[in-house]
Amino acid sequence: MILDLPSTPATADPVIVPGLLSGLGITPRRVPAWITDPDLIASVACGLVEIPAEYGGDQ
Repeated sequence: MILDLPSTPATADPVIVPGLLSGLGITPRRVPAWITDPDLIASVACGLVEIPAEYGGDQ
């Protein structure tokens, strides 16, 4: 799956998008602090619910 990613120019600075790392299961998904319901926190952490960036999510 990682091999299917597009290449970047040799002069580009290395960037790893947090959403990519969490999507691959390398890091846990970030759950905004304003979410306090344990069931919703678990759903966000599993990737079942995505929070838009304007509300504190990774996207």
